[in-house]
Amino acid sequence: MNKLAKELLKKNNTREKVISDDNQEIYTNMIVYLRGSDLTEYNQEVVREDMIELILDGQQRGDNIQKVMGGRYKEICDEIIEAIPKKTNKDKVMEYLGTSLNSIWILGVIALVKNLVMNFISDDAAFQFVLTVGDVLTILAIIFMANFIVWHITKTAFQSENNKKVGSFLKEWIVISVAFAIILLGNIYLKTIIVSIPLWVAAIIVMFIFVISKVINDKV
Repeated sequence: MNKLAKELLKKNNTREKVISDDNQEIYTNMIVYLRGSDLTEYNQEVVREDMIELILDGQQRGDNIQKVMGGRYKEICDEIIEAIPKKTNKDKVMEYLGTSLNSIWILGVIALVKNLVMNFISDDAAFQFVLTVGDVLTILAIIFMANFIVWHITKTAFQSENNKKVGSFLKEWIVISVAFAIILLGNIYLKTIIVSIPLWVAAIIVMFIFVISKVINDKV
């Protein structure tokens, strides 16, 4: 997230605290839906700022969010999203790259700790960072599962509670089950080593990925 988007995010986070409890649920659904759009993070915050302004103006008049927006929450969001410039292909690539690198360095830290512990309890402590085929599949499964859950939440923000309960549970159960099956089977059967390097080298690589992810995310 770039500097302008961060500043506007901070401002919006402060202002939304004044939104009443009666308006909070619908406002939250609108923002969740907005997060799944093709708008840049800065434009999302611009839209969010306008929504907060509308809601707070309505509260001052004694009107709730339903009266202010006429109950057409999804339609209003779609109209706003349609009227604002979307992410360019470059924006999408940079955002995807930044998100992927974030996931990789976080999982890399976990893998470093795991390898360090295994080296300490091993009789032959060579302090090597070992990456197997199963580890790679585990990383990919976790990234896919996280992205699917976020995508699913944003796309079902305006569904009725009954539809959410049935549809969401079924889809999430299938995806999580498949992901866990891949993780479990990969760690049990796919033990072919594809990387074996000193732990300190792995730590430097993870640090490098972290720095690159910060640079990319600050430009998105």
